[in-house]
Amino acid sequence: MSRRRASNSESLASPSINEAMAYPFSAMSQNHHQTLPQRRGPIEGPGGRRLTRRVTWRSSTYKLMASLWVLGVLYIVWLIRDIFYIPFSYSSKHTVKANAGDDLLAQYLGHDDCGISSQALYLPPHSSDELYCQTRESLLSSMSNGGRRGFGAPYTSQGCFYHWYTAAEICEILGRFDGITFIGDDSLANAYAGFNILLREDLTQGSLKDWELSSTLHTNCQCDSQFTNTACLSARITSSGDLYSKNGKKETQPPYICSAHTPHIFLPVTTSPAPSKIHDKFKTLLARSSKTEHDREWMGKAKSPIPVIQSLSLSTSYSLPTAINSIEEWLTLAKTSARSTPFLWIGPTAPGHQNPPGNNVHATSWQYSQDTAQVAQNRGIDVLGMYNATMQAESWDGLRYGEKVALMQAMMIINWLAAL
Repeated sequence: MSRRRASNSESLASPSINEAMAYPFSAMSQNHHQTLPQRRGPIEGPGGRRLTRRVTWRSSTYKLMASLWVLGVLYIVWLIRDIFYIPFSYSSKHTVKANAGDDLLAQYLGHDDCGISSQALYLPPHSSDELYCQTRESLLSSMSNGGRRGFGAPYTSQGCFYHWYTAAEICEILGRFDGITFIGDDSLANAYAGFNILLREDLTQGSLKDWELSSTLHTNCQCDSQFTNTACLSARITSSGDLYSKNGKKETQPPYICSAHTPHIFLPVTTSPAPSKIHDKFKTLLARSSKTEHDREWMGKAKSPIPVIQSLSLSTSYSLPTAINSIEEWLTLAKTSARSTPFLWIGPTAPGHQNPPGNNVHATSWQYSQDTAQVAQNRGIDVLGMYNATMQAESWDGLRYGEKVALMQAMMIINWLAAL
């Protein structure tokens, strides 16, 4: 008895037929004994219905709007990129790019008489801005770990370059703070002297209260003699107030180059704990009102920071316990104020090119540099090493350094301030 073949309409209506048979892959798996290859047919949905992809204005509009939304998000992220970038790096877009042949001290008073050229202190990069350090960490590392290509040659930082800032840029950097404090012994006092020379653009007597010098000292305390002649040290500027409070004094000496007054002070410390009068000066600076106190209160902003630069070395005979106690002392004192006080620990300079008898002072100095750096970093303090920077530097007595090193140290400190 023959069976009637089911019609196509019946096969579509019958629930017993496996709908997967409509797909070519399923058909091939069921009819694997066929010898002829199967030609892939159109995509079909359940029930054998053919699926077609139609391009409509709605789908096109949706894709266009989705693409514009993604581009808009990317554009907003690009606009606010500095919010995420600034905490980890500092901008140098306003820095004047110096050429290798430029003398960046040419406009300083006493440039010709003192015979100091920036080319003996600093070599700028030869190419693009990407060679400058982009983070505070890389900046401190590069300045600490550089070297000199020969005795008395310019010091070159390692990996990336620090900036040699112009007078206008230095003033802009200092304007971010309500004050700056230097705490340490004679080694840091020299760096503070270089700081004053930069702020007065005066190589001749920029670190001194030259309006108080006798005629003899005025002649004998010029250029490098500011550092090498011990008779000149008592006339050094110890705070910005020395220059701003010269009531009735002659006005022929160079003032500070910055129109805005950012107070700065050097606090001489050779032991720990420091004298109470030194503590009082520090507390007075921390408690001072902001330069724009009214505006800050109106805008609800906190007071500007007062950075602290600290160093102890030769005066303590490289005593690590004294250095630790001093670091803890000034950190504790700074915490009594509600003001932000970022710290920078500056390591000792190299002992010079002499070989003094007795203990190996070079090994002692290097070990002290490493130990104090670790102590400071463990307490969240930034560290700037000076051992490499002075290892082959010219020294006036074979142990201590003069104006060139002081200028370099001061500019490195300003770079750290710029990176805060």
